[in-house]
Amino acid sequence: MTRHGRTARTPTSADDPALLGEPSPLSLSIAVAERPDAPPLPARAGVSRAGVSRAELVGLAGGLLSAPTGAQRNRSHAATGVVLDWLETFPGSDWQDRWILSGSDEQGSGWGPSGLSSGRRARFTAGLGALLALRAVRPSYRWLFASRMLGAYDLYRRHNQTATFARLHHWLTEHGGCDEYTSEALNLVTRMVIVTGKDVLDLDLADVTAYAQARRASGRPLAALPLAYQALRAVGGLTGAPATLAQSRSPGKLTPAQLVDRYPIADRAVRDVLVHYLAERAAVLDYASLVNQSQMLVALFWTDLERHHPGICSLNLPDDVAQAWKQRIHTLPDGRPRLNCHAVLLAVRCFYLDLRQWSLEDPARWAPWAAPCPIREADVRSYVKGDPPAPGPDAAAHPHPGPGASPTRRRRPGARPAVPDRPARWPGHRTRRAVHRGADPVSTHRPRPRPLAAHRAVPHHRRRKRRSGSPF
Repeated sequence: MTRHGRTARTPTSADDPALLGEPSPLSLSIAVAERPDAPPLPARAGVSRAGVSRAELVGLAGGLLSAPTGAQRNRSHAATGVVLDWLETFPGSDWQDRWILSGSDEQGSGWGPSGLSSGRRARFTAGLGALLALRAVRPSYRWLFASRMLGAYDLYRRHNQTATFARLHHWLTEHGGCDEYTSEALNLVTRMVIVTGKDVLDLDLADVTAYAQARRASGRPLAALPLAYQALRAVGGLTGAPATLAQSRSPGKLTPAQLVDRYPIADRAVRDVLVHYLAERAAVLDYASLVNQSQMLVALFWTDLERHHPGICSLNLPDDVAQAWKQRIHTLPDGRPRLNCHAVLLAVRCFYLDLRQWSLEDPARWAPWAAPCPIREADVRSYVKGDPPAPGPDAAAHPHPGPGASPTRRRRPGARPAVPDRPARWPGHRTRRAVHRGADPVSTHRPRPRPLAAHRAVPHHRRRKRRSGSPF
């Protein structure tokens, strides 16, 4: 029994004569939830009544109550009528359009006409709860989170897809834990059905994601969402979705096309050649390197060129365009220096050189995209390990140490040179003197043997006394 949108705290007695003739949908759903071996009730497909006339909605609202009295039915008709009268003041082809144009979704708990008294506000709340159960209006998640519709969710479940909600309730009762956690998961599914207008078994992963985003935007917790996700899969919903919510949030490895499509590319032909190039490189790269390669080539190279040079459609870049891009790549958008700019330059250079080489092996596929590389060897020479330094006035006096040497070991310009005739520090001062005299350090060095430690007599008062029967 409901009154002003609130469910009565005292449940209706099972001995009520009004319930002995024909069981109500609520009693049937509870019976199915308590008897797991009972056959499921026939599914009742939810039909949107957004385009139903006012008189029909008022008549249907009176049938939502369980064994109502005449006064209760009249109050239900009046509550539904005042909400419909208010919605008719807004233009629209159906009740859902009028609800959206009223701006109630953004107003939250302050929806409705201004200046309502507490009694009239309760009547509006009860009337809107009936319209939700009849599927005449579908408010947003923001409105449902902000409005306290006591009993509206339970009323909706009693008259829409009763068998499916009963199976959900039964599964949550067995696997959900505490009653509060179970009821929150059941209300969560009810909110999704109200907002989307779908049946329970028609909900998909996109609906779950939209609910999670709206919940986070409102600053409310998502503790019951994993349980509701598992319950939906247990009753046959979320077809084709991963087994758990955590698995659905990690989509796994993306294909080269998906990696490229993360960034907006205006020219379709360049997008295709980037996809084909990454697909070829995926055979020899691990996934992390492939992701970095796609980010450098697509986000930092080509989309940057399209942003600064709209209409560009060729990899053959003019010299001024290439020079401007190389200047921009050294700086982050906030003005700080980019630390990995050398990696971006090397990735773009490899991209152009690979296309040139592949055009010789497969001209029909790659020759149209072979172009001069905008990254010259001088642009990346200082970043390649082991390459000789740029020629200078002291290049002959200090030759390059070789390809195996590290560039960090090179002497800084202006540093004090090492003394070439400095003797090595072998142990023993006589050895160092012998080196200065030109003698062989190996044959000269003879380490002095360490003398044995002298025996020190232990004072009489510190000596341990031998115990009887012990050699110590």
